[in-house]
Amino acid sequence: MKVWRIAKTRYAGSIDEMLNGEGARLVGGRWNSIGVRAVYCAESPSLAALEILVHLAGEDWPPYSILDIEIPDELIIEPTGSTDDTRAVGDELLKRGLAFAVPSAVNGLERTVVINPEHPDFRRITVGKIRPFVLDQRLR
Repeated sequence: MKVWRIAKTRYAGSIDEMLNGEGARLVGGRWNSIGVRAVYCAESPSLAALEILVHLAGEDWPPYSILDIEIPDELIIEPTGSTDDTRAVGDELLKRGLAFAVPSAVNGLERTVVINPEHPDFRRITVGKIRPFVLDQRLR
């Protein structure tokens, strides 16, 4: 599965920096607790942009960068059942596997993919190159 990651350019100086999960470890996220590394991606560049836009209300828009990542399909967990406690569920899924895919909170027709950068199979992902990503100012 090809997934996309958008990050502020100041945190995208290298692929290692863009995929280390440090930001999620420091502040937590929808699918991980503070202290747990996670790399949030989307199954399309458009969804990755929407996931950024939902957090930018009233803020200046810093420069962004985008990276495409290929994850072997067999390494992506597709959870079933209740995901009410998203952080606890996400923490458990990150312990169990390299990545998991869940419906996006912004657009439930597409999926967010969360990667565990500390998983032994992390070396099996393939990454493209970091490119600038410019959000159209008409979206403000």
